Amino acid sequence: MPTLQYDRSDSQVLKGIGILLIVLHNFFHTFPEFPPECEFEYIPDNVGRFVDTLGRGNLRTIVLSLFSFLGHYGVSVFVFVSGYGLAKRYGQSPDAGWRILLHRATQLWKWIVPMALLLLLDRYSGHTHITYQYLENQKIWTDLLAMLTFTANFLVDRFVIAGPWWYFGMAFQLYVIYVLFLRRAGDRAVWIASAVAWALLLVLQGLGCNDLVFTLRYNFVGWLPVFCIGILAARHPLRLPWGWVALGCVLFVLSLFNPYLWVFSSTLVLFPFTAVLPLFKRGILYKITLGLGGLSAALFITHAFVRQQILIYAKPLPAEWSGLLYLALCLAVAWIYRQVLIALYKRLHW
Repeated sequence: MPTLQYDRSDSQVLKGIGILLIVLHNFFHTFPEFPPECEFEYIPDNVGRFVDTLGRGNLRTIVLSLFSFLGHYGVSVFVFVSGYGLAKRYGQSPDAGWRILLHRATQLWKWIVPMALLLLLDRYSGHTHITYQYLENQKIWTDLLAMLTFTANFLVDRFVIAGPWWYFGMAFQLYVIYVLFLRRAGDRAVWIASAVAWALLLVLQGLGCNDLVFTLRYNFVGWLPVFCIGILAARHPLRLPWGWVALGCVLFVLSLFNPYLWVFSSTLVLFPFTAVLPLFKRGILYKITLGLGGLSAALFITHAFVRQQILIYAKPLPAEWSGLLYLALCLAVAWIYRQVLIALYKRLHW
């Protein structure tokens, strides 16, 4: 019987699965032959392309389309684990709220700032190598400021610095909500917060306000329910009968094809993850995902820039082969980035 009680290794394994999905999703959804996602808004055309691929595509196309269309649900894993971890660490802690937020911000800055400095050096080198071309000299300063102050998500007209980096601003918003409200709130209040977020998204979805739905999904409101589920799971260890897990998996599949159920999909996806987690408890899958979990922060930071280079220089290769090359380089670059930072911070006693 699956359980919603996780130790540190389980959390790392979940993050390992999540980051693998995210990294592959962010690569394959750039190919026109694979259906793009419905991450921030429900797009019927994307759903139609996904259905058509499942019905007519060969095995290769179907597998890569699953990463393209569904891989973004790895974000839900990180949001859930974040809520779970915060509740476990700070639920009964006497730490002041500002200390918690400063600690969380510092943990993010440790990973973001070195890459930001590399981007600045690259931008002003005279010939850019890893910086996105749209980041002109003036814009990179404003975008970096927005990113480092975790305010970039309020600029919903574009992805700042690198597409995957939108997560950091949203995550910090959730930290603020946790410190100000959810940390000391009772279970009923946590459920109410989730219900309010769901209700708001459902109303806007019904009114066809896609831009507002996008904005809320780009910020904390769209992710508040799965974050709250993580908090509640930390407070109340729960064993789920397999029947409930199966029902949740069915509802998740249905949510992919219905604009109103889609609002709940980022929470419903926890059921498939719960179902497959026992497969990753031992053996080679455990070792692989545990290692990926430990590398997840560095992968989050670096993979978008590796993707940019692969898309430029590996164009002649079939998508699956360029994808393998991309994944291998992502792992290598992330490992080097992580090792350099560990050595640096160790020397600085930080």
